[in-house]
Amino acid sequence: MIHKHRVLVIDDEPVVCDVVKEMIQVHDGFRVIAESDPARALALLKSSQFDLVLTDLMMGEYSGMQMIEAALERSEDTIVVLMTGYPTMENAIEALKHGAYDYIVKPFKLDNLLATIERGLRKQMLARENIHLKEQLALFKIAEAMGSTIHLGSALNQVLRLTIKEFNADGASILFYEPTLPTKFILQAIQTVPDVAVDRPFLEGKTRHSQAAAESRVIEIENIYFENPALNDAANQARVESLLSCPLLVRGRVLGLLNIARNSLYREFSTGELQCLKVIASKAAYAISNSKLYDDLEKAYLSTIIALANAVEARDRYTSGHTVRVTYLAELIAKELDWDDERIFTLTMGCSLHDIGKIGVPDSILNKPGRLTDQERVIMQRHTEVGARMIEGIPFLKPCLPYIMSHHEQWDGSGYPLGLKAEEIPIEGRILAVADTFDAIVTDRPYRRGKSIEAAVQELKDFAGRQFDPQVVDIFIEAIHKSREKLDTIYNFVADLDQQPAASPTT
Repeated sequence: MIHKHRVLVIDDEPVVCDVVKEMIQVHDGFRVIAESDPARALALLKSSQFDLVLTDLMMGEYSGMQMIEAALERSEDTIVVLMTGYPTMENAIEALKHGAYDYIVKPFKLDNLLATIERGLRKQMLARENIHLKEQLALFKIAEAMGSTIHLGSALNQVLRLTIKEFNADGASILFYEPTLPTKFILQAIQTVPDVAVDRPFLEGKTRHSQAAAESRVIEIENIYFENPALNDAANQARVESLLSCPLLVRGRVLGLLNIARNSLYREFSTGELQCLKVIASKAAYAISNSKLYDDLEKAYLSTIIALANAVEARDRYTSGHTVRVTYLAELIAKELDWDDERIFTLTMGCSLHDIGKIGVPDSILNKPGRLTDQERVIMQRHTEVGARMIEGIPFLKPCLPYIMSHHEQWDGSGYPLGLKAEEIPIEGRILAVADTFDAIVTDRPYRRGKSIEAAVQELKDFAGRQFDPQVVDIFIEAIHKSREKLDTIYNFVADLDQQPAASPTT
């Protein structure tokens, strides 16, 4: 579709407005708004973007200088031509100082008017192409950085933020293309500008545009023009809603679509913008492809490690379900500390893997019914370091190391493997130590029967400040108060935390 330049004609004489509008509209390349009320014209300039402004110099209490300033404040590359019946050197200099491109003297001929307009728009086009070249270089650098993003969610959000910013869009979305599914598309991410109406079905891939772009492998564009001369607001008498669906291609295969919608501007997507979009789309496609591969690899690693952790539990009938319960208890503490979802996800992995090193402990020690000898205890205590060595070479599991290494450290420095003390112990280890010990106390072990929740709570209190972080103990007790019903279900008995239990020796 041919790009139409948006033009505003301003003159306090309605006849002049109408004549100039008719002269310009002879050519199909212009969409002209004529305004004889300077106040309304000034409001239009402050709220809308125009390619060209033709303004009278003197209009009662308003002047052409005000119009120049307003137009250039809205868009620096707007071409402003001053119209005047009283040309003076002072007026010409003043207009140029304010940023006007040129001025013409009334009355003027059509040829002179069109020649001035043509020169101005040619200058504008060259300036915009120069800007686009600079933008493309900047976008390429940004896209390179975007391509280094590992996690899929981060990559998608970066693409959408960049797209909305660079294309003055009101909404953008990324769809994954799955031709085997009835709906063909899976919505992966969507962002919209607050308080701006957008075409949600288009962004969600429910219109013909997405299917057409996926099948043709080329950008699908539709510009919807709205014409309503009856509206009092001249800026909305003629507006354009632009919809653009860009395929994300990797080695010729359609991976997905980048959909963009905007209706707050009054011009179509330009050639320069499409070139910028191709740079973003190319890098986005590879970033998404790499992120998907990484996510798949991450899931495969995690499945393998968790399978190993489950294998450890399977060797010990007394600890069946231990990691699941400990993870739940640790999450209660983390939520009280207002940890975000990403940090809680790491906690879930860390708790699941905290005893992974026990895979190197012999069954004779792991399942011994009595107390361990000093030599056996040394072998058992090595499980933290063994577990750390197992995962330290896997980058995405490194955040789990504090859970694995420090959950047997003690507040007074008497723990292992490093003998850390107080806040030297990572908070992850301090949380897991409380959750791990609580579960160990209330469940059966080879050398003793499980105790009541009351006894477990009392023991945590007794050893707070020695074995455990006292603040974490307090937070944990408060958390299990709130989740009492769930705990009763998990451990299959009822406890009243408000009653103090009788003293019971720790075994």
